[in-house]
Amino acid sequence: MSKRSEAPKAPGLKLFFKPPNLLYNQMDPDQIRAVDLARSGKSFFLTGAGGTGKSYVIRNIVESLRRDGKDTALTAMTGCAALLLGKGAKTLHSWSGIGLGRDTAETLILKLRKSYKSKKNWLSVDTLIIDEVSMMTPDLLDKLEIIARGIRRNTKTFGGLQIILVGDLYQLPPVNKGERDEQHFVFEAETWRKSIQDSVILHTVHRQSDPVFLKILAEARAGRLTQESIAILETRRNSEWKKLEIKPTLLFTRRADVEQINMTQLQKCKGPDVVFKAKTVQTPTVFNHNLSTPESVQWSVEKMDKNGSYVPELVLRVGAQVMLLTNMDVEHGLVNGSRGVIEKFCEGPEPYPMVKFRNGEVIIITPTTWASEDVAGLERQQIPLRLAYALTIHKAQGATLDCALIDVGDNTFEYGQAYVALSRVKSLDGLYIWDLTANAFMVHPKVKAFLDTIDLLDTTQPTPDPQAQASELTISDQTYLMSTICMDLTATASEDPS
Repeated sequence: MSKRSEAPKAPGLKLFFKPPNLLYNQMDPDQIRAVDLARSGKSFFLTGAGGTGKSYVIRNIVESLRRDGKDTALTAMTGCAALLLGKGAKTLHSWSGIGLGRDTAETLILKLRKSYKSKKNWLSVDTLIIDEVSMMTPDLLDKLEIIARGIRRNTKTFGGLQIILVGDLYQLPPVNKGERDEQHFVFEAETWRKSIQDSVILHTVHRQSDPVFLKILAEARAGRLTQESIAILETRRNSEWKKLEIKPTLLFTRRADVEQINMTQLQKCKGPDVVFKAKTVQTPTVFNHNLSTPESVQWSVEKMDKNGSYVPELVLRVGAQVMLLTNMDVEHGLVNGSRGVIEKFCEGPEPYPMVKFRNGEVIIITPTTWASEDVAGLERQQIPLRLAYALTIHKAQGATLDCALIDVGDNTFEYGQAYVALSRVKSLDGLYIWDLTANAFMVHPKVKAFLDTIDLLDTTQPTPDPQAQASELTISDQTYLMSTICMDLTATASEDPS
């Protein structure tokens, strides 16, 4: 079937169906509804707790829209978030060409009109996806909307672009230089009120499966830990982690503490340092042979080294605790965030590290590459490991750790910080607590007030129509039918929906 057909629908949602394919395999009903809403052309907000599969849905949305012939820009608010989304993702600032975005919208429009690459991005795209939108200021969203209309010379909101905003507003907010109580959030933007009339809330948590832990996370996310949950968390404030061969990653609030812990622990390991320096790999392409300059390449390399998940100069020793930075073997559990210890280094010209992971797998870790989002054909090659004694909570946002020791005591200074730390692990068994105070689990009053009404925006929820039930399938029926068909298809390798 080459032409899309419109299926029976609930009010407010236009669903498109093609012959069943594995795109829908393993998605839960909420995730399928998000893909369907994306295909309808509407702008919307996609949200859900940590571990509900927001990144997984984004990848399926991109694939689905591309199959529909739509040009989709996949962006995120930070370099780390963009890397977690995978190939093709860029930071919003880089894709849009606005740099730091401090100039007025009018000034930026004049600059962008002189940039072939940035102007092409804005003119060719049909859908703009922005991940980790909780970290965006309302001023930036309004500025981007003005830029879109100006560059595209289209008076419609966002110049006629479909906008899909993704994130968990209970997580870390925009960087605030003023008082915390003066914080402004992206949903306060005038553009949000104009553009975002729909939402999809992901309810099923795939990262964790323990009902007790899920209840605790739900309370922590809303800033309402019960005494029962606090008592359970207190049982994880023990020293059992010290007996583990592979120690848990420490999640701390401040970067200085993290750096000190990592270097102090590395020095305790015996043997000499083995140093791996990131290498630049550049493949000439028809797109960059006359556009890239030594200066632009150097600027891009420095930007990648600053924002990337890899370590530009990685220092390791035998016995060092490390974390994998890429999905190496999903089937065997070797994914981004997997923890291990260095057993030895290979002999020969390339002393690649041999790592024993928590699941018992012993693997030689060879270099992988990270592509530049600014210069076509430019990559940085490095061993996909980092010291994993400690991470900042900000750095851990969006990641899944198999074992963590968290500090959510009096040093917790940001709204959402404690919840992000708590939700990084898959189970209570993988969670250890260094310090804990219930007051650390804070939700900004503005966020709470907004999210208390977010269900009203979830117009994709099926509304039964008694007059149509005899002749039409509801969205839930369609979802069930699609899921049943997909289950009968030959299984192929697919990603974890979380």
